[in-house]
Amino acid sequence: MRRLLSIAALIALAAPAFAAPADVVLQQRGRGALITDTKGMTLYMFERDDQPEKSTCVGPCAQVWPPLIAAADAKPEPEWTIFARADGSKQWAFRGKPLYRYSRDVLAGDTNGDGVQNQWQTAYVPIPVPPGIGIQRTIIGYVLTDSKALTLYSRDGDTDGSRCDAACTRTWLPVLAPELAHPLADWKPIVRKSGAKQWAFRGKPVYRYSGDELIAEVSGEKASKDWHAVVLEPPPPVPTWTSYRQSDAGELIADAQGHTIYVLEENRRGRNGNVNIASLTDWTPLLADKTAAPVGSWAVVTLEDGSQQWTHKGQLLFTYKKDVLPGSILGIRSGDRRFQAIMRSGLPMQGTGN
Repeated sequence: MRRLLSIAALIALAAPAFAAPADVVLQQRGRGALITDTKGMTLYMFERDDQPEKSTCVGPCAQVWPPLIAAADAKPEPEWTIFARADGSKQWAFRGKPLYRYSRDVLAGDTNGDGVQNQWQTAYVPIPVPPGIGIQRTIIGYVLTDSKALTLYSRDGDTDGSRCDAACTRTWLPVLAPELAHPLADWKPIVRKSGAKQWAFRGKPVYRYSGDELIAEVSGEKASKDWHAVVLEPPPPVPTWTSYRQSDAGELIADAQGHTIYVLEENRRGRNGNVNIASLTDWTPLLADKTAAPVGSWAVVTLEDGSQQWTHKGQLLFTYKKDVLPGSILGIRSGDRRFQAIMRSGLPMQGTGN
C-alpha cells in the first residue's frame, strides 16, 4: 500500500482544480473527481513516473498504456501541462504526473487498470483536505486517514466532540487542528471542552482508533457499533458467488467454497508470455454459467470451446488444484510467478508480480 500512497501524496494536500482542459472530463466521485478522456475512458498515473512531466512508459508499455496525447491546438492551464515525449508527441500531465489510458478498458467508466502491478492507479482530482489528512484505499473503500495513513472515524450523533469525553479519547484519539486553522471546503475546526481544536468533516468530528496500527487497517469498525470509518467511496461490487477468506497475507477473495482466486497476471509490458492455458495442469479456469453478468471489475469471456470464464480487470481467473483447504494460498508459493491472488481491496497480493 505504501506504493500507492506515494502517488496520492503528490495530490492529497491541495484543493482540487475542478476546471479542466478540453481534452479531459472530470467525473465527480466520493473522493474527488475521476479524470477521463472526452469519451469517458478512465485515465491513469504510473508509479514509476517519479519526475515531473517525464514519462517512463515507452515502447511496449505505451501500447498497453497509451499516453493521453494533447490536441494540436491544446494549451496548458493551471495544474494541467503538456510535455514532449521521447518520440516528439505531446502528452498531458496533471500536477506533473503524465496521464494514460489502459488498453484493457473496453467501456466508458471501466477501471481495469487500477492497481495493476501495484504501480498504476486511476487519476483523480481529490477532494480538498487539511495538511496532515490523506485518502487511502481499504477493504471497505476509500477512507480519510491521518498523516500516517491510519484510518479516521466519526461517531454517530457526535457534532461537537461532546460524545467523546476524556476517558473516551484514550481509545478514540481526536484529530487535532492547528490553533489558527480555518474552515476548508467540508472541513471545519471545532473547539473541544478542553479548549483544543479538532477537525470536523461534514459536521462530524474525526478521530483515530488506538487499536489501528497498520496502513489501511479498519479494526475500529468492529470496536463499537456507533463508530464508523469515514468512507468517501465504497469498493466496487463483486459477484454474489465470491467470498472472503483470511490468509497470512490478509483477506483474500475466494470462490463460494472458499478456494482462493488467482489472476493470470500480465507482465510489466502487458503480456502473459503467450501462456498455453491447456498446459496449466495445476490450474482450473474459473468458469461462469451462461446467465453470468458483468459486475464492477468482473466480467466473462467466451473461450474457444464455447464455455465462459470469469475475468477480473480484464485478466483470466483460476483456482489452484493444490489449494485443498479454504484460505490456502499455495498457488502463490508454487513458484509460478504468473499468478497472483486478489486481496479483498481488489489489488493483487504484493510481492508476487512478474
